[in-house]
Amino acid sequence: MDISIIQKLIQLQALNNVSQLSSSKQDSNNSLFSSLFTNELNNVSSSSSNLNQIINVPQPTLSYGETVVQLLGKNISTAVQPVINQLSTVISPTNSKSDYTKSQFDDIINEMAKKYDVDPKLVHSIIQHESNYNPNATSHAGAKGLMQIMPLNFEAYGITNPYDPRQNIEAGTRMIKANLRQYNGNVELALAAYNAGSGNVKKYGGIPPFKETQTYVRKVTESYFA
Repeated sequence: MDISIIQKLIQLQALNNVSQLSSSKQDSNNSLFSSLFTNELNNVSSSSSNLNQIINVPQPTLSYGETVVQLLGKNISTAVQPVINQLSTVISPTNSKSDYTKSQFDDIINEMAKKYDVDPKLVHSIIQHESNYNPNATSHAGAKGLMQIMPLNFEAYGITNPYDPRQNIEAGTRMIKANLRQYNGNVELALAAYNAGSGNVKKYGGIPPFKETQTYVRKVTESYFA
């Protein structure tokens, strides 16, 4: 029995289940996968007289996205590709729950907080709500690392590896210190600028009327002043 054929069957069936998340294309997806699955099943039938060999075959490790595309070929249906792209983003390792704890970064946070005269508790509160202490976090907007630094700030703050905790925390601490200085120590305005940019704080004369920013400021300040 060619194990690769069994892997194809399992992966096709798994992808079929995922594709049903897109209800608007469900009928066409079902038709596509039905055809692909039937073809592979016929291949199994022609290559082996004993279909019972499929039983107890270890399920292959499925690397979502790239492996599936390689499996089905470059001419994969445009109806299925968006589903694969969505799945690859949702279960991306950079979006997974952090296995790190705040104590692992205490030394760096205390060092940078002292260096730039920022309350370490404020740095902790920002990290908690930015990345939940996951140094590998990446947002949909492209912000990276513990303090979610945007790429446009890498050069200015000397960041060569945004996922390096020391580089990331130092840059984020410098940024929040600059904001605190600009807004005369007003933590809420400093956090609003950290989240939405100082341009928006100036434009709206305070915390911008963005739900995301308002929620961010509220949650971080609640943690900080708790």
